[in-house]
Amino acid sequence: MQNTRFNIFGALNSALFVDIGNIWNVLDIVEEDAATFNSFADLQDIAVGTGTGLRYDFNFFVLRFDVGFKTYDPALPKGERWFKNYNFNNAVYNVGINYPF
Repeated sequence: MQNTRFNIFGALNSALFVDIGNIWNVLDIVEEDAATFNSFADLQDIAVGTGTGLRYDFNFFVLRFDVGFKTYDPALPKGERWFKNYNFNNAVYNVGINYPF
């Protein structure tokens, strides 16, 4: 994951992030070929997520809230994988305690 952090004021920080990756089975015994990483051609199935977040640094833990979008979703049919409709109805919301971004 790549991110850019910046301070808003005091202990309140924000970030912009890009998260790239996917999950494949490599050494497991898996029947489904689509779930197994077989060659570099499988890299076309890498997903891309983008978003922004707020982070408040307490003295003893970090509280984080972020909003992310599935920018490239390899689970969708070809031609529909790039996300074109950025609105908050399609966002993924996360709250984290002690998980920095």
